[in-house]
Amino acid sequence: MTGAATGAFSELLVRGMRALRRSAAWWGFGIVVFAVVNAAFWPSLEGSEALDSFDDMADLLEAFGAQNLATPSGYLDGQMYALMLPLLLSGMAIAGLTAITSGDEGAGRLELLHALPVSRRAVWIGRWAAAMVVLFAVAAITAVVMVAFLPVFSLDEVGASRIIGATFGGALLAAFHASVAYAVGAFGGSRGTSAGIAVLVLVVGYVMSFLIPIADRLAGVRAWSPWHWAIGEQPVTDGVDAGRLALLAIVTAAVVWLGTAAVERRDIRSA
Repeated sequence: MTGAATGAFSELLVRGMRALRRSAAWWGFGIVVFAVVNAAFWPSLEGSEALDSFDDMADLLEAFGAQNLATPSGYLDGQMYALMLPLLLSGMAIAGLTAITSGDEGAGRLELLHALPVSRRAVWIGRWAAAMVVLFAVAAITAVVMVAFLPVFSLDEVGASRIIGATFGGALLAAFHASVAYAVGAFGGSRGTSAGIAVLVLVVGYVMSFLIPIADRLAGVRAWSPWHWAIGEQPVTDGVDAGRLALLAIVTAAVVWLGTAAVERRDIRSA
């Protein structure tokens, strides 16, 4: 990039982040509060027989990544990291990215940007990058807050590295789902269509990773799920796998590349 091109892209990035700042603040606040509240219940449950009673429902709990609930790491997986945090981060990323790409295009708000002496590729990549910065900023804040509260809620045996890894895995999964929405919008899909297809991919991936493998004969299906690549079965208990995270990052980059290539080859919708 030339200096002028770099400056233009930086401006596009900042504009995208500004467009998301209010919704991101509320999403981030809600996610952090959700995480802290769930962690705060652990001291009252630690050592009680209430969590042990769930052992009889092992197969059902496996569908929600909620195994070994009587251990600190298993509790965090079941309450947050194996399902709810990835869902919340994905919801935030999908909603934000579709709002500033296909949503803004459908409302006519991208026409001015497309009229500027910058390529469509730069406009759309700038919007995608803005959503990613916001997503990983919220994830980083969540991880920092959780690590800070581990000793407060008697969860310090879990370890900061497991929390950071599980949070990053959930954020990368959210980035993948948001990128699917980005690609659909880049091909010309409306905001509703883009979000809908991304949510469909999210649900199918979850079913492949957690529900179908309950049947032992179909356990191999899990290996094809983005959920499995990002967080495995219990990201806090088992840790995340760097190789699978790299695979998900590559697939996400390929989805973004396809979408970006498509937006330069079609007519832009106007309000």
